[in-house]
Amino acid sequence: MNGRRALFYVVGFAGLAAVTAVVAGRVADPSIAPLLLVTAAVATLAGAPGLVRRRAWPLALLLLPLGAYLLMRAQVPLPPQASGVPAHLAFYADQLSAGGIAYAYDVFPLDVSSQAGLRLLLSLAVYVTVGVAAFLALSLRRPLPAIVMLLALAGFGFTTDSSARDPWAAIAFVLFAGWMLSLSRSLGQQRQHATDALAGGVTAVLAALLALSVIGTTAVEAGRPLHDWRTWDLTGPRTAKFRFDRMQNYPRLLEPANDVVVMRVRSPIASYWRASVLADFTGTTWRGGLPDGRELRPQARGGDWFYEAPRIRPAPQGRYVTQRFEIEAAYTDRLFVGGWAVEVRSALPLDLQMTNAAAVAVKPPRGPSLDYSVAAVVPDLEPTDLVGRGRYYPADVVRSSTALPFPAGPAAGGPSSEGAWRAEAAASPAGREWAGLFALNERIVGSETDPFRVALAVEQYLRSNHDYSLQPPDAGFDSPYAEFLFATRVGYCQHFAGAMAAILRFNGIPARVVVGFTAGEEERNGIWVVTRNDAHAWVEAYFPGVGWAQFDPTPGREIPSTSTAPASGPDAAAAAGLDGGGASPAPEAAPAADGRARVADPSGQIDETVVAEEPGGRALWLVLSLLAAAVVWPAGRALLRGRGLRRGSREDRLRASVALLYADLRDHGAESAASQTLDETARYLSGHLGVDAGDLPDRVQAVEFGSRRVSDADLEDLAALRRHVRRRLRERSGRLTALLALYGVRRRRRRESSLPVARRARPATRS
Repeated sequence: MNGRRALFYVVGFAGLAAVTAVVAGRVADPSIAPLLLVTAAVATLAGAPGLVRRRAWPLALLLLPLGAYLLMRAQVPLPPQASGVPAHLAFYADQLSAGGIAYAYDVFPLDVSSQAGLRLLLSLAVYVTVGVAAFLALSLRRPLPAIVMLLALAGFGFTTDSSARDPWAAIAFVLFAGWMLSLSRSLGQQRQHATDALAGGVTAVLAALLALSVIGTTAVEAGRPLHDWRTWDLTGPRTAKFRFDRMQNYPRLLEPANDVVVMRVRSPIASYWRASVLADFTGTTWRGGLPDGRELRPQARGGDWFYEAPRIRPAPQGRYVTQRFEIEAAYTDRLFVGGWAVEVRSALPLDLQMTNAAAVAVKPPRGPSLDYSVAAVVPDLEPTDLVGRGRYYPADVVRSSTALPFPAGPAAGGPSSEGAWRAEAAASPAGREWAGLFALNERIVGSETDPFRVALAVEQYLRSNHDYSLQPPDAGFDSPYAEFLFATRVGYCQHFAGAMAAILRFNGIPARVVVGFTAGEEERNGIWVVTRNDAHAWVEAYFPGVGWAQFDPTPGREIPSTSTAPASGPDAAAAAGLDGGGASPAPEAAPAADGRARVADPSGQIDETVVAEEPGGRALWLVLSLLAAAVVWPAGRALLRGRGLRRGSREDRLRASVALLYADLRDHGAESAASQTLDETARYLSGHLGVDAGDLPDRVQAVEFGSRRVSDADLEDLAALRRHVRRRLRERSGRLTALLALYGVRRRRRRESSLPVARRARPATRS
């Protein structure tokens, strides 16, 4: 195989992979193009062994999985408790599963800033695609299927990018593809035919012009792609999707310009329409998981299907009502309920399950339209129902709704001093960003111990000291809730609800986040219109003898209540004598002297928090350093070996050139004895490599014996001989030997390939 054509072929594939990675990265916000470029480079190297040596293609089958594992390790480091290969694979499987869920229910461009699993999923998709394409194009030398694979990935990026159409990426893709195809036929030939190169070039240019016209830079203008994958939704263009086992992406969901009507609810009283509960707190996110409760068995009565819900203990206090939900344009895996479901009625049979958090799950997700009725108890609690209830919580409630990824506070049996608590919190990765929680809780709660008054104080503090915005600033935290509490004090309902539930758990009060919708707008008496912009998150806290009570710390929102003395909200806080929880606003973040962010601690001390790097940043730099070393080492070695060619007298340069010729022979496995003469070397070059040295050996030896002086023609002819010999050595020795020779790694060849044993002394030129 011609080395120059093979190099150009690899460059063509690398350019094709780079364009694909950049275009695919457009689906993410913020851009992850640098990560995907590194991913494509690693995948190209892992899939290319067969190009170096044809029979080495099985090596790619080992390198590709290894590269995928290293890629995952570089982005998401393993937790300390994960030991052994099965635990590693299980951890990354969970990360990819979380990324898949985020991808399925996010909108474009995908928000990857706080979702490591989604970022990992996208990079792994690029790695697998580019790696398989590299295996086909480089190791097996089948460029056409490889180009088709990369085109599918690039097409995905082109048709999901909402920015203005950029024709240059598409044109570059077409040109690189034509470049590869024009070279592919000549890889196994000694010479490339001019007609092949001309045909390939003309085809690539014509394809680029066609792409230019289709994209819209000529008179045939297209404002949108032919197939926009964002519209490939069988639910309809104005249908919302909801999955309530994790937080929704509220900044993308609450779009005033896309305020789709989700449902109409017929109910005699307003309520928050409860969908699901998130009780698993990791420090950075609240999650729900799959339903783990009791399956509801249907009973047929009067042509409808009835599902009796299990009784809730203690029995909820409130008003018994019948609600009818008419879902118009939504897919959901939970049935909405105003309060606590007692019975569900549907004209169609449904596969329902009551979760342990008293939510009604439906499998598979139903939509885009669905009608059902619910007999439910809508909570109607007053402060007197909740105050003075004590802390005698059921064991299952404590187990499911008090867990934290860092130590609890003194009221829940945690350390009684701030220093001891900080030391314990800093021992866990999830607790380091929460170092200010102990002092902040003292400012909010003070010496209060009654759970109801604690809940009111936290609710009122968040309402009074934090601002609502769908575009909160970024302070570099991994946890959006810690960032919201200690740095920015700006967020939306997710931040308010998640932060309040975490603080309540810190005080030993069972708490969880609830997701669903607010009541919406009353269209007419008893009919409530609920839109996407009514999606909301709030909090439930547990009180002995009463059960779960609702709180809403988000400013401008209040739990609907028919009572003259509501149990939550500003009126309840005012009645309890709370004015913002007794806490003053937290100090603003101050920059450290070294430029890192210092998060202001509510205690008045400055708590240093290192700005979070991109996950796996150091490991990525390590990969980049290794790739750079792989390029720099052979280049630097060649410069060092050739330094004698550019300095000293002509005789010195002649000796250096002869020494470099013998060094090239040794690098490719052609050993020679110390007594080898130039004449014998010339016979070897002619017999084994087909290289005719002419009278050059005689001229060089005449210089050494002092019978003639070195001329410029001698140096030029010797340099030309070295280049010719290197080219023939690469063709004869194979790609693997040639690649190893660049790094100074010698392969032992068979005895007959060695230089002939000398019979007389060689001139001193090679000493």
